[in-house]
Order: sequence, then structure tokens, then C-alpha cells
Amino acid sequence: MATTDAPSLTRGASLPRLGLVWVTWRQHRFALYGLLAMLACFAALMVAGGIQARSTYDQLGLAQCTSYSSGRCQQLADDLFTSYATKWPFLFLLLLPGAFGAFLGGPLIARELETGTYRFAWTQAAGRTRWLLTKLTLIAVALVAVTEAFGALYTWYNAPLDHVLPVGFGDYLGFELEGIVFPVQTLLAFAAGVFVGLLIRRTMVAVGTVFLGSFGLLMATVFKLRQHYMTPLTTIGKPGPRDWVIGTAYADPTGHPLNDSQSHSLYMKYLAQLPSGNGPSATYRDWLQARHYTIVTSYHPAGRFWPFQLIEAGWMGLLTLLLAIATVWLVRRKIG
Repeated sequence: MATTDAPSLTRGASLPRLGLVWVTWRQHRFALYGLLAMLACFAALMVAGGIQARSTYDQLGLAQCTSYSSGRCQQLADDLFTSYATKWPFLFLLLLPGAFGAFLGGPLIARELETGTYRFAWTQAAGRTRWLLTKLTLIAVALVAVTEAFGALYTWYNAPLDHVLPVGFGDYLGFELEGIVFPVQTLLAFAAGVFVGLLIRRTMVAVGTVFLGSFGLLMATVFKLRQHYMTPLTTIGKPGPRDWVIGTAYADPTGHPLNDSQSHSLYMKYLAQLPSGNGPSATYRDWLQARHYTIVTSYHPAGRFWPFQLIEAGWMGLLTLLLAIATVWLVRRKIG
């Protein structure tokens, strides 16, 4: 029975220029509707939270403070931090790349192979290569737009807190969301989802595999790989508030480094001498320096933020390109 949902094609005719765009939209429109509705609700919550944070910032009078490291201004900064009661949006954003890769990339080819509809879809006037490249390109563009928008939204949402309580650029939330890494991570997860779906040919298995694999790669990158992109610097002074501190070592007055047990014992001595009341006490750094101990800090300076972003986006982008090429090659040569 003929339908009005598809463009009319005679045998041997070429597909209209926007035909595959229309087909891609028709196939994925319900998933996209649901996704956009969910993201819109989430964005509304973040906008409301950002407006409330700015209101709290003004009510506390934080704009009049010149430093937030001590005294009343430090207490006000802590009050602002407490006002950010909803922390779950951050976790949701970090899960977005894996979710997009699993639920958009995983079924893209796996569903066609699992149901056998590829025999029809890949024998039309467009051909399998054009069919695949159009889908990959359209969805990839949409993913980049969405992740860039949410990265910018997070930067705006967190701006008041970042102003009064800056953290090192290695903080995983800021690094993931405030540069170019977030959309590249998403493209990598999407490319991996399509590739794994092509290999496994089972939609649900591909979805679960890609989601867990993407999350595992993110954790390995954040906690194991990223800090080794460049050789850290060392200083006996105090790093800047936006420098990324990756390690601290101690040396006794004679210059000999302390092992972990000795460092722990030294810290216990510091805690034991703290006053029991609420009176002022020296910081651990000041206490050590007064006894001629040396603190050696390994760190990445704040100026390395963009070099680190480019390094991470570079290797992830290369891996994304390789997965896309391998997917196209397999579809052209190995799938009958």
C-alpha cells in the first residue's frame, strides 16, 4: 500500500538532495523529541539554579570582598557554596557523552542488522555509503550543538561560585565542560556506539556495552591519563588558586624526603598541637615552615588549560575519525 510519508521514487531514480535528511529525521524523530524534552527540563532547572545563585551572591554582598581566603568574606563564600544545594546536574552532564553514544550510536546500524531492514535501506537510490555518511554527519552536528550549549550553560551556572572559590583547572567538572573536550568526548562515544553496534548486531547489548565503556574511558582519562599530558612543575611555594596540584612531598630540615609513614606522623603531631577552642591556629603549611620542613608541590600551571584541552581533544578526535573510517569500510566491504 502506498504511503505519503516517503518521497516518491521510480526505479533507478536518484534520491532527492534532502531525501536522506528527511529519512533520518523520520527514523529518529521520536527519540529526538524525547531527548529534547528531557534536556529542556534539565536546562530550565540549571537556569533557575543559576538565577538563584546570582541572587544569593548579591544578597551576601560578595561583590564588596577583595579576598575570599579569610575572615568574614571566606564565611560568605562558604555560604554561597552551601546555596548550591543541587549537585546532581553535574553528574548528569558527565553522563551525557556515554548516554548519547549508547542510545543514538548503538542502535544506528545494530537495529538495521538485527531486524534485517538493512536489505531494504541499503538498496535504495542513495546507496549504503551515502546513507551512513548522512546519518553520521547529521547526528554528529546535532550532538556538537547540544553539548556546546550545555557546556556554556554550566559555565554560566557555576560562574558565581567559580569567582569566589576558584579551583585548579584539573577539576574534572570544569575541565570537561568549559572547553572543547566535552563535544569531542560525545563524538567519540557516538562513533564508538555505531562501531560496536555494527560488530555486535544486537541493539541492547551494544547500548549497554557503549555506555559502560564510555564511562570507563572517562574515569581512566580523568584519574590516570590526563595528568601525564605534560611534565608537571615543582615549587616550594604555594601554587596559584587555579593551578592544578597533582602531588605534595615533604623534606625534613636536612633536605631528606619523608616517606608516607613519616609524613603521616608529622601531620598527626600538627593535629595534636591544635588548640581545643576556637582560637586562631597556624595552617599546616605555616606550621611546617616554622620548623624548617620543606613542602615540594608538583603542579600544572593554570596556563596549561588550553594545551591540555587541545591534547585531549586531539587524541579523542583522532580515535573518533578512525572509528568512523572503520565503520564506513566495514559497511561497504563486509556487510552483505
